[in-house]
Amino acid sequence: MKSSLIVVLLLLLGFSARADMLSDASARFQDGEYEQSAKLYEQSLEKSPPSAAVFFELGRALNKTGQEARAALNFRRALILDPRFAPARSALQEANVALGIPPVKQGWQAQVVERIPMDSLTLAGTVFFWGGAFVGLAAFLPTAFRKRRLVAGLLLLLLGISLVSVVWLCDPRVTLANTALVLTNGGTSVRSSPADQSEKTASLPQGSIVNLLSQRGRWFYGQLPGGAKGWFLTEGIVPLIPPA
Repeated sequence: MKSSLIVVLLLLLGFSARADMLSDASARFQDGEYEQSAKLYEQSLEKSPPSAAVFFELGRALNKTGQEARAALNFRRALILDPRFAPARSALQEANVALGIPPVKQGWQAQVVERIPMDSLTLAGTVFFWGGAFVGLAAFLPTAFRKRRLVAGLLLLLLGISLVSVVWLCDPRVTLANTALVLTNGGTSVRSSPADQSEKTASLPQGSIVNLLSQRGRWFYGQLPGGAKGWFLTEGIVPLIPPA
């Protein structure tokens, strides 16, 4: 009992310390101390679970210091956690304009996540799946309406599988798992093979998004925004989803 109370007390103290840190970060931002504000938001993210709101505020502070690429990275991270976070989407568009990144047409997946919470869709799919499994199993019991129960169970199973499949196809926490942003000042060069002397095939400006396919030493092989593929150095290529 005593140990449980100690754990609860430590958790409460941790929440209180994080709240104080976020309050201090917000106050520093209001006072124009943007670098200090950004550091406090980064410390909060290091010590606590990721938060769309904190990523957004960190992006705002970085943007005020002229670090548009790092700001864009954090706006994107906010949108991965909450795709319906409209202020983060607007801020990302402004940061991309400052970086010279052309707008990308949104696919149907982006439209889905902007309208439907993925966690709710996952929960609904799980409930329908297990509900269908239960009803389907009940059809094998010696009771009436066996055929109707079997059909209802199969329909619920299919509905559950369909909803979970939509989540896997649309949830940015899944679809952007291998996606990264070019953070290097001046961008990075894309080459035909993983060697400094190989042919340069393209240039990626700072703030560009790439899909990482494989890695060989200090080189990434990835797909570029236009669909072409090539090799580029790992330095300055930061995953959109932070490592756990």
